[in-house]
Amino acid sequence: MSARANTLKEEGNRHFQDGDYKSAEVLYGKAIQQDSRNPRLFTNRAMTRIKLQSWEACIDDCLRSIELDRDNMKGYYYLAQAQLALNHPNEALNSAMTAYQQCLKTDSSSTRNASQLVLQAKKEKWEAKERERIRKRSELLAELEHGLSRMKDFELKDVEARHQGTGDYSTTLSEERQEIEDIS
Repeated sequence: MSARANTLKEEGNRHFQDGDYKSAEVLYGKAIQQDSRNPRLFTNRAMTRIKLQSWEACIDDCLRSIELDRDNMKGYYYLAQAQLALNHPNEALNSAMTAYQQCLKTDSSSTRNASQLVLQAKKEKWEAKERERIRKRSELLAELEHGLSRMKDFELKDVEARHQGTGDYSTTLSEERQEIEDIS
């Protein structure tokens, strides 16, 4: 890493630690301009963008970092976080699993965090499937209720039409009507 890029990165780190994420993002960006082949600069800026909730920009940085270093655990870890924030649990699970596998390979101290992210992604994937199942079930129930209502209306009209010509609206018509109402 060039001396200028390192100086900018260190200054960005100080701003990050102080909670000044916007300034840190700018400084990491300047460091990247000095050394665009350093994957750590992209992961630093990705972490800042997570704090700023700039999810798409974070994903871009993570993908660039991973492109530069396929074994970059932080790139996959931050990528999974941004994907979860954007409600993409399937993609997040893949990214989190890759981060977790990278941790296992290197015996990283981040293994627990990566494991928790995998579990979170699995939970959100399950919840998305469950929401979809409930939505489909609700649609099916509404369709069924509509069909039954139409059937009831048709049967009531049929009963009334049969009794209309006879002039007999006594118990037979009422009984048939009640029977139809009781069924639906």
